[in-house]
Amino acid sequence: MTIDDEWQNIQVNKISPSEMLPCVDQKDIYILDVRPLDFEKDTHFIKNSAFCPLVFLADQYTKIPKNKKIITTDWAMKQSPTAARFLIKQGYNVLGTLKGGVERWRSENYPVENRDPKKVDGLLLPVGK
Repeated sequence: MTIDDEWQNIQVNKISPSEMLPCVDQKDIYILDVRPLDFEKDTHFIKNSAFCPLVFLADQYTKIPKNKKIITTDWAMKQSPTAARFLIKQGYNVLGTLKGGVERWRSENYPVENRDPKKVDGLLLPVGK
């Protein structure tokens, strides 16, 4: 990932959990969680989300369907804006990033699934789509 002036000027929308809730079950929305593979604080993921740690995104992004709208997330919105900017530069339709990440999502009692990210078969794991 190259950070240049163009990168710095890419605006990423912040989507609140209440705004994102209707997107979870939409077939044309792709929710991408980019938290680290070794993240041990919490193993809850948003229902129907895909998982690809940010460090692998540059090698794996072509597996993301180009015909879907993307929402990026992570645990606390530290890495998801970077992923969103990268995907925008690659020509993806990124709606934005989840404001506050999964940590906020969970604190507001929205649906999650417990998964072990270390048992992922492959680096990009679409779930339920």
